[in-house]
Amino acid sequence: MTINFDLASARTYVARALPDSTSFGAVEAPDLGFDMAKEQAVMVGSAILSFDVGVEAGFREAISDSALLAQLVANKNNDVGTDPIAWFDAYFAVLGNIGWAIQARDTASYDIKVDGVEVHKAILDVIAAFIGPVPGAAKLVELVLESLMKMDADSPLITLFEKQSQHAKIGRFQFTTVRQDATGGLLAEAMAFALNADRVVTQILFFKLQKNKQTLRRSLGTISLNRDALTTLQPLIRKKVQAHMIDYVASIDLD
Repeated sequence: MTINFDLASARTYVARALPDSTSFGAVEAPDLGFDMAKEQAVMVGSAILSFDVGVEAGFREAISDSALLAQLVANKNNDVGTDPIAWFDAYFAVLGNIGWAIQARDTASYDIKVDGVEVHKAILDVIAAFIGPVPGAAKLVELVLESLMKMDADSPLITLFEKQSQHAKIGRFQFTTVRQDATGGLLAEAMAFALNADRVVTQILFFKLQKNKQTLRRSLGTISLNRDALTTLQPLIRKKVQAHMIDYVASIDLD
């Protein structure tokens, strides 16, 4: 699948988005062990990306780098501790400038009907409704959540995720599933969640929701990924994000 896209403008955008992180000194990027023959997941700050079998390793790397660039730019231009939806808007805008074509996006509040439901259980309903028709997609997200739930609360990966997703009484995080379509193009379903609470948010995925006290919002988007743009821009984006990867990026073992 080829999506019309102005690569020259995209190069200019990436050049201006952030300073080259290579100027911070030589920092080796972590080896995430991407393998197109496997279902895999990676944590990029507050985003969890999952890849279906068949998505090439090079594109997994480019997509992860793109997600990190989008977060760094959104952090730079927005107060991460105020309006999470505005932050998501900025995040998706960056992706749109580097080859992620958002086909449809919908934002709404989640209706909290029962007190004490944990966030990860509440979002499973949203995820199942949104990506349930995509073979295996919902199960892959469930597998990622199960893997996270089995981790110790003090594990470095959980600590990384909580640092990026929790800000006092506000929390936010994203799930993105990436797969090939029937013609060999790349598609993604992005699911962003924002939590506004009446008390400090801790362990966001296990935070217990209460009616009339917390608001959980979701922003769902279907995205086409431009293979040519990903291939061309990835080396430029890597220069922007490489020094940040050790603090933002980690692979998730899927049991």
